[in-house]
Amino acid sequence: MPSTLRTTAITTAAVALTVAGFVRADDQAPPPAPPEPAAVQPSTQVTGIEAIHEMYLDHGLDAGVMVIAHRGYWRGAPENSIAAVEQAIERGAHVVEIDVQRTADGHLVLMHDTTVDRTTNGTGAVSSLTLAQIKALRLREHLGGAQAAVTDHQVPTLEEALAVVKDRALVNLDKGWPFRDQEYDLLVETGTLRNAIFKSGAPVAEVEAFLARDPEILYTHVVGDGNAASIGAFTDAAGRPQAYELVFDRLTDPQIQPRTVTGIREQARVWINTMWYGLAAGYTDERSLTDPVDGWASVVDRHGASMIQTDDQDQLVDWLAAREAGRDWPALPRAGTLRVQGEDYSIDGVGVGYSDQDAENRGGAAREYEGVDVCDNGGATVVCWIRGAEWIRYSADVRVPGRYAVTARVSSPYRPAGRFTLEVDGGSLGPVDVRTTTGHNTFMTQPVGEVVLGRGIHELTFRVDADAYQNFNLDWFELTRIGSR
Repeated sequence: MPSTLRTTAITTAAVALTVAGFVRADDQAPPPAPPEPAAVQPSTQVTGIEAIHEMYLDHGLDAGVMVIAHRGYWRGAPENSIAAVEQAIERGAHVVEIDVQRTADGHLVLMHDTTVDRTTNGTGAVSSLTLAQIKALRLREHLGGAQAAVTDHQVPTLEEALAVVKDRALVNLDKGWPFRDQEYDLLVETGTLRNAIFKSGAPVAEVEAFLARDPEILYTHVVGDGNAASIGAFTDAAGRPQAYELVFDRLTDPQIQPRTVTGIREQARVWINTMWYGLAAGYTDERSLTDPVDGWASVVDRHGASMIQTDDQDQLVDWLAAREAGRDWPALPRAGTLRVQGEDYSIDGVGVGYSDQDAENRGGAAREYEGVDVCDNGGATVVCWIRGAEWIRYSADVRVPGRYAVTARVSSPYRPAGRFTLEVDGGSLGPVDVRTTTGHNTFMTQPVGEVVLGRGIHELTFRVDADAYQNFNLDWFELTRIGSR
């Protein structure tokens, strides 16, 4: 996309505002000394099925935290695709969560929904389509949706996915409990029983009957408000769950009470999901990215999680590595990068600091009584309800002159999603076509352009195209120094 800086005039003056929370380009401390060798191998360095299998069975208090990639690494490939499974393993997941459905002719395939409508270019129930018909379809990018681009990726069979993980990682067989006996037979046939974690919230007697088939079966029990009494109800005769997946929308729920969690940790791992609100009260991936104390750190330190399922695998792996090495994990950008949060706009008021189509803040997540719409999207505080011809002014305090690459973190399920330009000191980067991320809460970073900046305060104006369709959210802009000029 265009990234040249052309000079235009700014007709409206703005008082410079230094955005709080910048990491300044000249505030670079010497690199920390290497950490002392750890007595226990860090969880982020545990690789290979033998070590990961052993790790899953270890529920001791010093057991490392396991990373679970939700639907595979869908940021790099379509959810539940072979490429998403591959990338999740390559990027450090111990467990790849996949979803299993059964075709009309009895084959097990990877598909989250009971229909192919959202994630492929086809329609219809998985159970009404043959494997050949499903293999003729193509997956949509990322998390799918009607406006997501169609890719060249096919819907994989469970057997194809098992071949990928066989010597490398665990898979969690979500949605597959109705087909558990068929899954078990396939795992035994392919020599991958040690790779697969069965999962359900079924009655204890039903689960125990299945576990009695084979002592080598790996199983995680899902516990919500309705079946909290199942914790501790399993007997030794048939085998117990090696982990409990705790789903809670409030910290008053019985399954997340400290005494209950302590009891679980004596015999199993604690699995907590942080993908969105409602899975773990207010703890989400997005809140973790801003401050781990509001997410991952709390589910580990306060609530005993030793397994975390995430949509932000890269950042979770990085945070765990920092934690295990005894170094701080920065919520703010690295040295040399300035971040301008969407909600940290000018305080100069209507017509000078911003222009919005109405006076109401329709999101109310920050600066509630001002006119820019600010929403809470899964824990991310973002500019939302963006409409054509609106504009917002920001300022950046640059301490080291040089050439800077500008990026924007955005989300939208739509195609087209929107178009904007970013004016910098009277010049203009863009127009920039906003990428489709396949979800309002699915944020991705895209390039905006490059600009040369001197030392001092610089004015940035985010200007939304008046003629283009607009339906996206803006989290932040980042300016990263890439050269002296």
